Amino acid sequence: MIMLKDQLAKQNAEATEVISQLKLDVKSGEKTVSMLETEKMEMSKEVQNQKEALNQCSLALNDLHMTNQLQENKIEELKEQLKTSQHYSSKNEQEIMELKKNLTEREEECSLLKNELTRIHQKSDSYQDHAATEREEEISDLKQQISKNKLINTDLEKSIMNLQTENGKLHLTCEELKQQLQIANSEKGKIGFEKDTMLEALKLEKGQLERELNQSEKRLLEQAHKYERTIEELSNVRNMDTTALQYEHERLVKFSQDKEFEIADLKRNIEQMEMDHEETKEMLTTSLAGQKQLTELIKEKEVFVEKFKIRVFELEQQYDDYIENVKRIEGLKQNLEEREKSLSAMKEETSHLKEENERLKEQQSRSPPLAEPKTLDIITELEAEITQLTILKNSLEEEIKLNKKTFEDQNLKMAQLQQSLQEYKKETEESKFQHEEMNIVHRQVCMEKDEEIKSLQRTVEQIKTQLNNQRKVIQQDPPDLFQESKVQTLNGENGNEKHDLSKVEIERLIKGLKEREMEIKLLNEKNVSLSRQIDQLSKDEVGKLTQIIQEKNLEIQALHATVSSPSYKQDVLFLQQQLQTYATEREQVLAVLSEKTRENSQLKTDYHKLVDIVAAKESTMKKLQEENQKLSSELESSSHDMSRETIKNLSRIIREKDIEIDALSQKCQTLLTVLQSSSINSGSELQGINSNQFEELLQERDTLKQQVKKMEEWKKQVMTTVQNMQHESGHLQEELQKLQIQISVDSENNSQLQLEYNGLIQGYEQNEKKLKTFTQELAQVQQSIGNLNNTRDVILGKLDMVTPPLLVTTSVEGKPLEVPSNTSSQMFDSECKSVNEELEFTKKTLQEKDLLIQTLQENNQRLSDSMAASSEVERKCQQEFGLEVKQLKDKSDILQMSLKEKDLLIKSKGDQLLSLRENLSNKESENELLKQSVTNLKERTLILEMDVCTLKEENDRIAAKSQEKETEFRALQETNMQFSIMLREKEFEHNSMKEKALTFEKMLKEREQGKTELNQLLNEAKSMHEKAVAFQQERDQVMLALKQKQMETSALQNEVQYLREKEQRLNQELDRLRNHLLEREDTSTREALAAEDRESKLKKKVRDLEEKLQSSSTVVENVSHQASMQVESLQEQLNLATTQRDETMLQLTLSQDQVKQYAISLTNLQMVLEQFQREEKAMYSAELQKAQKQTAEWKKKAEQLEDKVVLLQERLDEANEALGSASRLTEQLDLKEEQIEELKRQGNKIKIKKIASKALVCKLPSILLRLKVSV
Repeated sequence: MIMLKDQLAKQNAEATEVISQLKLDVKSGEKTVSMLETEKMEMSKEVQNQKEALNQCSLALNDLHMTNQLQENKIEELKEQLKTSQHYSSKNEQEIMELKKNLTEREEECSLLKNELTRIHQKSDSYQDHAATEREEEISDLKQQISKNKLINTDLEKSIMNLQTENGKLHLTCEELKQQLQIANSEKGKIGFEKDTMLEALKLEKGQLERELNQSEKRLLEQAHKYERTIEELSNVRNMDTTALQYEHERLVKFSQDKEFEIADLKRNIEQMEMDHEETKEMLTTSLAGQKQLTELIKEKEVFVEKFKIRVFELEQQYDDYIENVKRIEGLKQNLEEREKSLSAMKEETSHLKEENERLKEQQSRSPPLAEPKTLDIITELEAEITQLTILKNSLEEEIKLNKKTFEDQNLKMAQLQQSLQEYKKETEESKFQHEEMNIVHRQVCMEKDEEIKSLQRTVEQIKTQLNNQRKVIQQDPPDLFQESKVQTLNGENGNEKHDLSKVEIERLIKGLKEREMEIKLLNEKNVSLSRQIDQLSKDEVGKLTQIIQEKNLEIQALHATVSSPSYKQDVLFLQQQLQTYATEREQVLAVLSEKTRENSQLKTDYHKLVDIVAAKESTMKKLQEENQKLSSELESSSHDMSRETIKNLSRIIREKDIEIDALSQKCQTLLTVLQSSSINSGSELQGINSNQFEELLQERDTLKQQVKKMEEWKKQVMTTVQNMQHESGHLQEELQKLQIQISVDSENNSQLQLEYNGLIQGYEQNEKKLKTFTQELAQVQQSIGNLNNTRDVILGKLDMVTPPLLVTTSVEGKPLEVPSNTSSQMFDSECKSVNEELEFTKKTLQEKDLLIQTLQENNQRLSDSMAASSEVERKCQQEFGLEVKQLKDKSDILQMSLKEKDLLIKSKGDQLLSLRENLSNKESENELLKQSVTNLKERTLILEMDVCTLKEENDRIAAKSQEKETEFRALQETNMQFSIMLREKEFEHNSMKEKALTFEKMLKEREQGKTELNQLLNEAKSMHEKAVAFQQERDQVMLALKQKQMETSALQNEVQYLREKEQRLNQELDRLRNHLLEREDTSTREALAAEDRESKLKKKVRDLEEKLQSSSTVVENVSHQASMQVESLQEQLNLATTQRDETMLQLTLSQDQVKQYAISLTNLQMVLEQFQREEKAMYSAELQKAQKQTAEWKKKAEQLEDKVVLLQERLDEANEALGSASRLTEQLDLKEEQIEELKRQGNKIKIKKIASKALVCKLPSILLRLKVSV
């Protein structure tokens, strides 16, 4: 027991040591895990750097696309110019035809003139005969010139036709270049998209690996706790029995062994991780080199673009030269027209000559003796005409020479243009060659990138295997089961690799759908919040307006209370002016409202049109997606079947070749045995047959050499096909890179769109702020109106104060009438005093004074009479003043009534202004809603553009796949042709072998009676014949399959063309929508500017009104002084007031009609708003349904993509199997070559034996002679 306890203690100590070592190992493993995590972080950083570099490359590619688009635009301009030139050429041709017709007519006229001239020559004298001959010569010269012009015209027509053909060739070359550029762009986009998907998949796998590492760490910690617990249990179980201790000892030994195995596995995993880290570093270096190559390629493309620009400039110069040539041709036409005019002049001259001849005849018949002087005059006139004609002839010859020179110059220019066209063709071929080289380089780079991706995938798989191993270590299984589980996990990983990419893509699509749903929710929330804000603003504005109306009512009541004075003429005028200004403002506001209503109606119509267009485009998009899916499924099925059939055919052919080689080797062996047996049996028989046998053997050797050469050629062809398959895989990798680049570009575009969306939101907030400022300004304007009303009240109070001075003036007018009585009494007293003084001083003069008294008495009587008249006048004046006062009171009452009516008008106009302002606010809110709808439509158009881009990419993919299928079909055709040639050769060889077999049968029948070898040869010949028949049948089947595939490719090409046409139509519609939206934005900005201008004008008017109020206050003060002078003008103003009253009544009636119209328009607007709300609800419901449908469609697409991913993985497996089979085939071909070399060696040995046998045959007669001599 003590020994056992000691052993147990030792075992416990060893176990603690092992546990400590395990803890150290765990710590070291944690350190390695941390190191790996740091390395992963570095790898992620490097991947991000690579992404940034790829983004830069994508930007450069976008720049190249822009330059390509500019070049395409220039090409289109050149095409338009060519069209115009063709149009001009067609016009020239028509004009040439017309000229031809005119020439024929002129020729007919010339023939008629000839006949007439012949008649004139017959009738005239000898002098006239001489002139006629000269004219005929001139006419013949003219005819020659006309014929020359005809030839020149024909040459011009030929040159024009040549130019048209060359223009057509240029069009074809330009279209080919465009197609090549489109193909290149599509391939780049595909590669970028595929590479982005691969990177995302790798990122997801890295995340999964990190999670698994964390889980493994947690499990290790749990195991450490378990180990500690086991140690405690062992310490507690020391006092158990010996049997239990032994059992536990064995269990611990097994456990330690398991742990040792686990430690070894962990060390191996760490080593593998280090190797993977080194491989990733190498992959990063290779990726950097690939990026450098891409930059070099971009630079080369930029150089090519610059060359192309130079070439376009040269073509433009050539086009300018062509236009100059056209102008010269027009000058020639003008010359021809001048010649026609000269011919018409010649006709007129001939008619004059006819008339003169007739006159001469008449004169000769009347007066024969006086004929001679008249004939002399006629001769002189004819000579003068002849000189004129000679001058005309010389001028025409000079013109003909000039025309010849111009035609020669044109011919030279035509030759130069042809040379330039040839040079342009050469340059286009060079550009095509450069483009092909660039594509090859790009493919190589893509191959390298694909290899890097494969290596990364391998590292990821290794990490997965390591994690699975760690999991299995944690589960404490025995080593055998551990190894079995390892194998199972590896197999499971190989089986589940197919579903990783599909899961990643499904998760990606689900994320996209969720983001779309979140965006839709956010937009709906924004719409609800905006509608609430608008409702709150409308409610606040209504409350403010009600308050303002109440204030105005109070002000109007105060005005009614204050309006009681008769002197408010100027106030009436001022109020009339205000009414006029308000009327003008009302008209302006009505005009603005009408414009806004029209704009709203137009925006609604445009909105409905855009909605219809969007629905149509969505339907077309769905159709295109379905067609693309159908095409992709057909292409995938066709390519899968073709690859399988080709591999099966190759394997069959190789087996048949093996069988043929075995048959040939057996034949050689049989021939060797026959020759050996024949040489041993008889020497006499060899003498007659040796020559034929040797010839046949030499022919067989030649045929074997030919077969060996053909087999080598066939091997080379198989190797080339394998290389082509590898290149095609490189193309696919390039397409992956391009697709990744394109995805990065799409992400950048999405970020830009988000920025633009944020900018639009900021603009909307700014507009809301502007609305608030406008409301504040309206409140200020309303306060200013209130101030104006207060000033009006003040002015009316001042006018009330002005009324008492009028009464003072009336009293002042009565006082001057009493003044004469007082003055008359004072005069009488003074006269009495003078009379008394005169009585005292001058008594002597009484008589004179009596006379004076009498005069004074008379004067007193007169004064009394005047006093009575003045009293009567005063009474009359008082009566008249009373009447005037009554009239003024009546007028004041009338004016008060008119003021009340004006106040009522002002109230109605104020109410109308308030209603109009409310309408304006409503219209502005509607405009904002429509603007929001326009922004939504813009976003929809952007989404549609993205969908169109995706469809374009899919179409480009289909086109690329179709092209690849065409290349595969061509390769298969070539292989089939080769197989047909091989079969013909085999048939020829088969016939030759039949003949040889017949000869061998004869030989063997004569030499031996054994039938075994002959039967073997016959069976072999039959088998060869059957194989040839099978070969022919397979060839026919392959030809039929090729024809079917050609028909399928033609149908696919037609479908691709149809899809391209659809894409062009959709692009045109998108351009039209963009232009329409830009026009709408311009109109909205213009309207906003106009509204701002109107606001500024209204502010200016308010200021002017304030100034007018100030001036009116000063005027009222002056009026208080001038009131006495204006009493006489009151009657005229009353007349004017009556006329104004009538006008105001008419205006009231008109305003009432307008109020009714406004009420009707308000009801109509309410109806329209209700309809608009209903339509919006319907639109929202339709959009929700569409969103639900789209989610369902996305789900379907996700399922389809899963299926596609599964199919692609199966294809990859099949491609790997095909590559493995190809490598096996190469190994088999090497073995066959070795067998052929061995057969050659055997043939050489046979030749040596034949030579020895010939030497023996030659020596036999000498040996026989010697034997005879010896005998």
